[in-house]
Amino acid sequence: MDLRILLATYAFTLTACSTLMAWENLPLNLKDEVTIFVVSHGWHTGIVIKGDQLGSELSFIEEDFGKSEYYELAWGDKGFYEAKEITSLITMKAILWPTESVLHVVSLPVSPLKYFAQSEVITMNVSKNGFSKLQQAVSDSFRRDNGLVIQTEQGIYGKSWFYKGKGSYYFANTCNTWTAKMLNTAGAPIDALFTFTARSVMRQSEQAVSKYSCCP
Repeated sequence: MDLRILLATYAFTLTACSTLMAWENLPLNLKDEVTIFVVSHGWHTGIVIKGDQLGSELSFIEEDFGKSEYYELAWGDKGFYEAKEITSLITMKAILWPTESVLHVVSLPVSPLKYFAQSEVITMNVSKNGFSKLQQAVSDSFRRDNGLVIQTEQGIYGKSWFYKGKGSYYFANTCNTWTAKMLNTAGAPIDALFTFTARSVMRQSEQAVSKYSCCP
């Protein structure tokens, strides 16, 4: 089969699967809703949650940063993410070989809609139950030593830090795959399998928001 036809069929299948998915853990009422944000920085995506909604699973973030209005959380390749200068060798290594991962956490003093005014930001509501699952999934993404998270170095913008992450980064498990997994865990109809690009995450997030309906 022609490679172009194969890729087109593959893309169509992914779109169809995403379209057929439905929300899970919908809120029971308006008081059961929690607002989160999905942010795209062009090639990389992250999730933003309110500072007073870290919960016990992510309480170490406030201990490290102090109180903040919001926090952005994102997962990615350690070598690429922490590099002072991106080279072709770093890029190829991140794509072709499983590499160490890190979590990038940023303290935001204002809403991500204002802080990331030049980026694409999608507002998404989930249920408290879905958000609780999201908190746990994000927490489980941090590598720990004797129960403590491990800071590596200062982050790349704003008040931010890198932490050692769980799992390996490679071409089929990217930063955007992680974001999709987290949103799916929260109940959003987003297919994390084969979701490699920021555009795919944002497109599926837009579709998820359009299908969202509170309350059953």
